[in-house]
Amino acid sequence: MAYRFLLEVPGSLVEDASIAVERTGDAQVVVVRTSHGLGYDDPMVDLTVAAHSLVVIDSLYEWFGSLGASRPDIRLVLHGGDRLLLEEQERGAMVAAIRRDQPWVERSLPRIGDHVIEEFKEGGGTATAELAVTALAETGRRGDGETGRLERATSTVRGINVRAVNHVAVRVLDLAKAETFYTEFFGMELVGRSRRGPAGTMLPLNGDYRWDEARAAGIEADVTIVRNGPLTLALQRVGRGARLDIDSILDHLSIGVDATSFARIKGEVLMRGFVTLATAPQAIAFRDPFGIPWEVTVGR
Repeated sequence: MAYRFLLEVPGSLVEDASIAVERTGDAQVVVVRTSHGLGYDDPMVDLTVAAHSLVVIDSLYEWFGSLGASRPDIRLVLHGGDRLLLEEQERGAMVAAIRRDQPWVERSLPRIGDHVIEEFKEGGGTATAELAVTALAETGRRGDGETGRLERATSTVRGINVRAVNHVAVRVLDLAKAETFYTEFFGMELVGRSRRGPAGTMLPLNGDYRWDEARAAGIEADVTIVRNGPLTLALQRVGRGARLDIDSILDHLSIGVDATSFARIKGEVLMRGFVTLATAPQAIAFRDPFGIPWEVTVGR
């Protein structure tokens, strides 16, 4: 498995940037596509880079430095969505950021980074050797006589920053009665209702919704959102004739996290082979080993 990131450069520098990437021998540009522009004459282009080690970062900084004082903004876009300017990041900090962004790559290669250090012991590449040492210090390395595995020195590297509980989704037989109970018993506020449309899309219902009229027309709401303070419930109608066991009442838990935490969680889900229920650029739904469905989104 390789590290992947986007390299954003002006269109006039695509060829030079590609050479800087591929001269390392273990990295390549796999996709080139138009990004946003700085103007019609000089649009920005995204280069998707795949690299088996992060020696490519040293190559990019050497090329970036050769552009002179009037060099344009060139940035890396990470898996979690962070956009990092080469001008503002030290080499070691950039390597550390990529490793934190894609921890599953590091686990897939035993003693990752060791081959980089050995390479520069032979070749005498002082700058890149310092880069590799800095990166190892960032992630933490503990010697192990049998496996030589890299382990993180602090819990902050693996920390997950939960920013919000989006909602707890529960299944109910009678949505109208559930609405009444939660709004009266727990003093929850009705936030909104929606029903499933074509292809499973959720269609919001307006504020003058009436249950008796909706039943008569066959357009009952399928989901009601109620809230009191930090607690939000998504009540999901399964139908009055359905059978609900106690274990099937909880539909899913939804939380919001920062972009770095999202990338880490998504990587863990893929690496550990959890059952993936749905995925999107900024959201993933999966079932944990204990059977609980989770929805994780990039929170604000």
